[in-house]
Amino acid sequence: MSFIRKNKFVIIAIGVFLILVILAFQVVNMFFPEEGKALYGNRLDGIEEVEITDSKKEQIENSLKEDAITKEASVSVAGKIIEVIVTVQDDTTKDAAKALTTRVIDSLEDDEKAFYDIQIFIKKDTDASDFPIIGYKHHAKDTFSWTKDREAA
Repeated sequence: MSFIRKNKFVIIAIGVFLILVILAFQVVNMFFPEEGKALYGNRLDGIEEVEITDSKKEQIENSLKEDAITKEASVSVAGKIIEVIVTVQDDTTKDAAKALTTRVIDSLEDDEKAFYDIQIFIKKDTDASDFPIIGYKHHAKDTFSWTKDREAA
């Protein structure tokens, strides 16, 4: 008891300090509640098993560039989405451009197709009225969904 009487200011200071630390922690959690959580939540669980490597991206790009209608192609991955941007020749039809998706699909393994969504953006260097077109394939679907066909004005 005499120890407490002799050091009562130190004990009070330590108690106040502990209370302030706890309050500061609560305030930080109140303003930044998602700080420790992953950006994509748990949707990316298992991505390490089917990771798209740089060589796989290069393989897809080379497959697209083998087609005569392709000028340029680039592939990137954002989370669970494989993003493909293709520039085609100016005389390319929409149907021929849409057929490029088979080259992307054929370049992927079955487990990659089952995990990743694919988004393909096909454009021309000119201001064609029917381009750009955008296709999207959900990992659970077998076909692409396309932007609504545009009519020439």
